[in-house]
Amino acid sequence: MEALADLGSAWRWALGLAIAFPVALLALNELAFAWMRAGRPTVSSVRFVRSWVLPALVLVLFLRNVSGLPPAGLWVRLSMTLFWVLVVMAVLGALNTIIFEQAAAGSWQARVPKLLRDLVRLLLVATAGALVYSFVWDKDLSGALAAVGVTSIVVGLALQEPLGNLFSGLMLLMERPFEVGDTVEVAGASGQVKEVNWRSAHIKSARGVVQIVPNSTLNKEIIRNYSRPRPIRMEEIDVAFGFEHPPNVVREALLEVAHGTPGVLSQPAPIAATLDYGDSSIKYRLIYRTTEDDRWPVRNEVVTRIWYVAKRRGLTMPYPVVSQINFEGGRPFGPHEPTAVERLRELAGMPDLPSEAGEVRALSFARDEVVFEEGTDLQGVYLLVKGSVGLQVRVQGEGHPIGVVSPGEYFGEQGMYGVQPAEMRAVAMRDCEVLWMSSETVRGLFEANPRLARESSQVLEVRRRAMQATRQAARRE
Repeated sequence: MEALADLGSAWRWALGLAIAFPVALLALNELAFAWMRAGRPTVSSVRFVRSWVLPALVLVLFLRNVSGLPPAGLWVRLSMTLFWVLVVMAVLGALNTIIFEQAAAGSWQARVPKLLRDLVRLLLVATAGALVYSFVWDKDLSGALAAVGVTSIVVGLALQEPLGNLFSGLMLLMERPFEVGDTVEVAGASGQVKEVNWRSAHIKSARGVVQIVPNSTLNKEIIRNYSRPRPIRMEEIDVAFGFEHPPNVVREALLEVAHGTPGVLSQPAPIAATLDYGDSSIKYRLIYRTTEDDRWPVRNEVVTRIWYVAKRRGLTMPYPVVSQINFEGGRPFGPHEPTAVERLRELAGMPDLPSEAGEVRALSFARDEVVFEEGTDLQGVYLLVKGSVGLQVRVQGEGHPIGVVSPGEYFGEQGMYGVQPAEMRAVAMRDCEVLWMSSETVRGLFEANPRLARESSQVLEVRRRAMQATRQAARRE
């Protein structure tokens, strides 16, 4: 009778599993599909339960209640061990998704490092494994703990460096000297932190090379974090100019470069300092601030524009060498560099200029450098020799293009009648060479060539209409 009762119980369990398993599988499928359409991250946990936990549970119930195997048998215990391991994995995965992956940016969950989460997960898995070992296999943990203690000593001696990196990583997590995304410099590596794990930190340099620094090295070296408290970096550029130039003139030119370069922060204000007297020059230092992301583009632009400003102002950068060159007197040495007046005479359609016709200066401008701003007092006219210049007007703080000046054309024509404010802004679109002519020079040109005066008034009228149309269109927008 007892055997018949056991057989009937086994059949009832088999029938129940045959009905309940497909129903539960169908329910989990529908739940996963609904959560997937809703965009819930926990859908992965539901799929894991459907694909692994539920079949493992059915296997345990089948072996215990249907197959007739003893409850303490090997296969039953193996199936129970597998089931509880899968349950722990499902619970930890769901908690990680709910607590950390759905966390809002800036919350405490989002600031918890991945390394710390992995260590806590490892500790929980080890604890769950010990409990399964004790309750499923009916084993005493005291002997296992003693064996683990001896093994841990041996493993610790054999893995001193990896364990040192692990505990150094824990110390870094507690102190948090940098975050992923910060720009740091440590142990000869400089760049942006891309990853921090149990062993090392991955730092990507400006050249795109990923440098892997062990945590033990990070724990010993000085860490320079350029992203804290603000991602602002101070840059220093040292230059030298000749003794013939007054220091205040040079410092004014350097500050002009700093104030006119996009990306240089106005606060704190740039500083141009006189450093020292060398053998052949006076040394200067330009100090400015910029954001960490713009560090190299801004530095490149500042260094480039120093050359153009120095050339426009006639500032020389002497070489720290002495050269003795012998050549026959009376004969020019090297190619002849035409003066500004000679270059003006060479341009097509320009009459000869007497030497006393006024003032003409040759100027050079770098790409994207401002020739003059809207509202600046103009004391002459600019003639473009090489490159291209864009003309803009500002409406509500934004620049709107109105035309492009080509070589042989002039601009800044408001200055031909004396000191007048510029009605537009001129920006070099490429490296440019420009002749600046004083109002006296322009009047001499007009007196010698009335046709040029008529063409000038026509160009002035065309640009004025274009400027007015651009202003009206911008205001309507």
